[in-house]
Amino acid sequence: MILGITGHKGILGKSIINYIKKYEKSNYKISLYKNNVLDFEKLGKWIDKIDIILHLAAVTSIYEVNKNKKYAEKVNYLSVKFIARKIKQINSNKKLIFISSSHVYSSSNKKISENSLINPSTYYGKLKYRSEKEIQRNLSNFLIIRLFSYYSPKQSKQFLIPALINKIKTIKGKKIKLKNYNNIRDISTIGYVTKQISSLIFIKFNGIVNCGSGCGISLESLAKKIAHDKFKKNIEFDRRFKLKKPSKIICNNDKLLKITGIKKMDNLFKIL
Repeated sequence: MILGITGHKGILGKSIINYIKKYEKSNYKISLYKNNVLDFEKLGKWIDKIDIILHLAAVTSIYEVNKNKKYAEKVNYLSVKFIARKIKQINSNKKLIFISSSHVYSSSNKKISENSLINPSTYYGKLKYRSEKEIQRNLSNFLIIRLFSYYSPKQSKQFLIPALINKIKTIKGKKIKLKNYNNIRDISTIGYVTKQISSLIFIKFNGIVNCGSGCGISLESLAKKIAHDKFKKNIEFDRRFKLKKPSKIICNNDKLLKITGIKKMDNLFKIL
């Protein structure tokens, strides 16, 4: 069984590859797609040789997506469209595993399940949902993983926690300007999501599933914890940036835990 992976140079790709090589005892062989994911001729020839495609290639930074929407559409949507239609054209049992995002959902006072309202507010989320629909229209053998936020020390400063760390590190005085600091988010570790995604692959689950910790933390609490533990600082927030109606994005991971049985959470603050 050949597991083909696009986007293998990314943080999540490297983590999954290392996990599979270290822990999986099955006969999976890994094939890495090393060309431009927008080179559809080369991508198509590679797909011909693959049994399971784990499509990780994507523009994942919201900043980068908004900076170049045309390019983001090509990578985050058109590549998925091509892969789905290529598999349909071959009429084979090939499987597509697609990493979607919690950005397809809207804020909710309840934990967000797979059946919650789909209402993407970001262009990134809209592209992810368009890709999901393309997959569902063309394929029956697929796995869509709606991934909630996660942290890796190797992430760039364009992502939430690295940006927070940098802001707190360079702050002068105690007061910090942090937009929407009372928003609540579900944040896992790279290790946790790697284990869950890998397990879903090994179990050969089909369908749609959320992947998150099931726990929420406000950006205010997160920033205070980072400031205290990492820099021994006490910080105050500029109240002008407090939202009257903060958004709340917390994963209902009941389905995920039932499928994989992996319930132990990594401690986010141990890797900060």
